[in-house]
Amino acid sequence: MTLFKLAILTPYRLLYSASAESLRFVTSDGQIEILAGHEPFVAPVAIGAVRIRGPEGERVAAVSEGVATIRPDRVELLIDAAEWPEEIDAPRAAAALERAKKRLETETMPWEIERSRDAAARAGNRVAVAALAPSARG
Repeated sequence: MTLFKLAILTPYRLLYSASAESLRFVTSDGQIEILAGHEPFVAPVAIGAVRIRGPEGERVAAVSEGVATIRPDRVELLIDAAEWPEEIDAPRAAAALERAKKRLETETMPWEIERSRDAAARAGNRVAVAALAPSARG
């Protein structure tokens, strides 16, 4: 399979920089898969899992919002936050999810509700991706 260069960057670090066969991530319109030779475009990245298939196999990371720049031979994801499953503190993420759910039950202001929904989505995504870590599988 043809490879392309992939870089996933946050303001704090370079999460991934290597060749990939495919990349799947969530946009505001749903999930998308990128292969080498894809038409150039820019897309928003939504909270979700990023799945990278490369020569060494598949890797998954939890990401928050950002933007993807796609070119036929290179893809760059500029993300607010990204973590590999083994880096996620699952109990802390589960506690954050519960706090966000409780806030959603009581908040009335639209901006507070939106903020809590986003927090719940981020925490829920981190919990789901953390479950993919080898230590979580037993």
